[in-house]
This record gives sequence, C-alpha cells and structure tokens, in this order.
Amino acid sequence: MFDIVIVDAVIISGHDRYKPLVGSIGIEKGRIGYVGSKRLTASDGRTFIPASGKIAMPGLVNGHCHGEMGFAKGAADNTTLQEQMQNFAGNNWFFCDLSQEDRFYTRQFTYAEAVLSGTTFLLENMYWSLEGELSQKAFYEVGLRGAPAEDVRYDFYRSDNFLTEEMLDTFRLSCEKYGLIPVLGTLPEEEFTEERLWKVRQTVEKRNCFFSSHLSETTWRHQSALEQMGDTPVKVLDRFGLLTDKYIGSHGVYLDDEDIAIYAKSGAGLVSTPICEMKIGDGLAPIPKLVKAGVPVALGTDGAMWNNSNDLFREMKCMSIIHNLRTGVRTFTPEDILDMATINGARLFHMEQELGTLEEGKLADLILLDATSPHMNPLRIGKRDNVSSTVVYCATGSDVTDVIINGVETVRERRLLTKEISKLQERVQEIAERIFH
Repeated sequence: MFDIVIVDAVIISGHDRYKPLVGSIGIEKGRIGYVGSKRLTASDGRTFIPASGKIAMPGLVNGHCHGEMGFAKGAADNTTLQEQMQNFAGNNWFFCDLSQEDRFYTRQFTYAEAVLSGTTFLLENMYWSLEGELSQKAFYEVGLRGAPAEDVRYDFYRSDNFLTEEMLDTFRLSCEKYGLIPVLGTLPEEEFTEERLWKVRQTVEKRNCFFSSHLSETTWRHQSALEQMGDTPVKVLDRFGLLTDKYIGSHGVYLDDEDIAIYAKSGAGLVSTPICEMKIGDGLAPIPKLVKAGVPVALGTDGAMWNNSNDLFREMKCMSIIHNLRTGVRTFTPEDILDMATINGARLFHMEQELGTLEEGKLADLILLDATSPHMNPLRIGKRDNVSSTVVYCATGSDVTDVIINGVETVRERRLLTKEISKLQERVQEIAERIFH
C-alpha cells in the first residue's frame, strides 16, 4: 500500500519531454513508487488525493534566494544595485536593525511563500549567519528541501576575516543533521585579491562542498575584476582553480564567448534571476549561448528587495519571452524553460538522479496546479497538446494547490501544513513597520 495516492492528474515530466499523461502517482517511503496511466484507487493508499482538473509536475528549484529580505518588499524600487550598496551601507543591509529572531522568522516567511507557490528546493544565499542551528531549523520547520549557503567571511564588508575551521565544520555537520546540502558563499568581484582567492580555494577544497558567488552581475563588478586582477571574473576564478563542477554562479550577465567556453568546460552551474536582473537594471545574461554550450542553467528569484516575489512561475515566463527580443521567438521552447525550473536545478547539486522529474524510484518532490480556472483554459491533451505552454505562460504560483516534499504533504489545497502562516505574516508585518518607521 502506498503512503499517498494521486489519481486523475495530468502528469508532465522532463524525462519524456513533458508529454502529458492522465494517470496516477503512488508515493511510498519518500519516493515515487508508481507513475503511469493505471488508475489507482483510494484503497491503494493511506492518503488519497483526487486530482481531476489538476496538473502534476516536479517541484520547482529556486537556485538563488535571500530569505531574510522578505520584510523589505518595495524598499529599493527604482534603484540600481550600486545605489543600494551606498544607501544601505550605514546599517549593514539592515543587520544593525534586525535581531536573530527577526531574521529567523523572516526567512521562514520567505520559505513559506516559496513553498506555497510550488518551490520544493531552495538555495539560501544568506547574508549573515544565524546563531546555532537556526539557519537549518528555518528550512526544517517549514518542510522545505534545500541548501543554506554560509558565507566564508564574518562580514562581507571585511573580507579578510574568514570563519574558523571549527565554525565551518559545525555548519556542515548541522546541515547534514537536518538533511540539507551545505554550501559556502564566496567573494564578489570587488573583493577579489590573490590572497583572498587562494584562501577561498583552500577552504572549499578542504570541505569538498558546493560553493557559490554572485558572478559578473553588474558592469562595475565585472570591471572590478578587470582592474584588480587583470582579467574577467570567469577567467580569474578559473586561474585560481575555483571554476569546478562544485561551483554555482549566480546571474552571469556579463560573460563573453571565451568566458562561456571556459565555464561550460568546467562543469559549473549557473542560476539566472531574470526578473531581478531587469528590475535593478543589471542587464540581460547570455542565457541562450550558455545553454547551447551545455551549461546547466537554473532559475532563481533573488531576494524580496530586488524582485518583490518568490514565484518561480513568473521567472519562467520572463525567461522565455525576454530573450525573444534579442535572439528571436524560437530561442526557448516551453519545455526548455521547464527544465530550467526543475531538472537543471537538481543538476546544480548533482542530484538529477534523485530529483527534478517524476520517475519511479526518485524522491517524491512534486506539485499540483489547478487547471480549471479560465486563465488556464482551454487545456489540450493529445497530438497538439498545450500543457507545457500553459504552465509556462499562464500559470502563477497562486495556481499551486498541493505540494509534496520528500513524500510528505506540505501544502494541501493551498494551506501550508507545517507552519501557521498568519503568525509568520503578523511577525514580518511588525518587523517591516518597525524598520521602515
């Protein structure tokens, strides 16, 4: 008997290029035990989910998010990143204004928003460490699968002070305790020096874990590497042995053809946050060239200050249509975009054999979307199906009705089961009013 049975859903998954199938999914012990056209019944599972009128698909992967900025929506509209670096330097990006408890609950609020809109795995590019195991507990209590990134420095305004060996080891062990993937956050280009880069390499090599940084996000950061190190950020990372298949770069807006070739050869992954990059005027990353070169490109939302939303469905639509302006209307198919939101996110962490598609034996991370609303219709199945197109161009996070992570119901009929969302909202509302008063 399955733990959970889902029946009558329109099922799409990247392993067969999102060809829609009306059928059933059986989940047992955290994994997909069955997926196919056979109609399972209520007697086949302890929990029965009738899904007629719903689309079942893999859970979404958010490869770049700053969770504790959830209170700051609208705080930096109509400003560039460089202007924000100046405007918020005085209080160290609100660090001076927020307690540990404030930041813990703000992250949980962000994670709840993400889960409710279909995200099942998230990479937290944290600004500051939380005391003890609060970073890990923020994920665990919401029920979100993920990867906290711990900055290798105490303070990103003082880049010569690195965390101690003991602190980094404790972080890694805490992540493993909660079933999370430890990631190390490393230097932005304006902080590049030979001594620091060698120290970063020693740090990440010793722990053999994934590491991440903001990469060629803006013209001024790109120029910093040229002036300080004599080369582009990609070439600098390559020179110091930091461009490996454990590296996850974010943004990659200003990459030339040589950079792309080097990047593809390294096996590194890249996360694009198209809405954020447009909103703060970063630019348009050469995503079509990166994809053509074989770089696994995934999607992220960035933080609430720079995007105002954690809805990856919006990122999918934006990614699809923005590149049409530069490289033509046939740049990406809806299936290409769905890959970026699902299986490519799994590839960032070498987990494509475990996550990212709905196949028997894989971890049961999946979502259901309401396909009965007018904006999701008409829905066609068959020779000229439009299911993938509908998901990419019509759906939003508010269409997500159910979320299952690791075989556990986390959202049921749009209700978060793991946390009382109203209390999180009240707490973050209080924080926002206090900070911006």
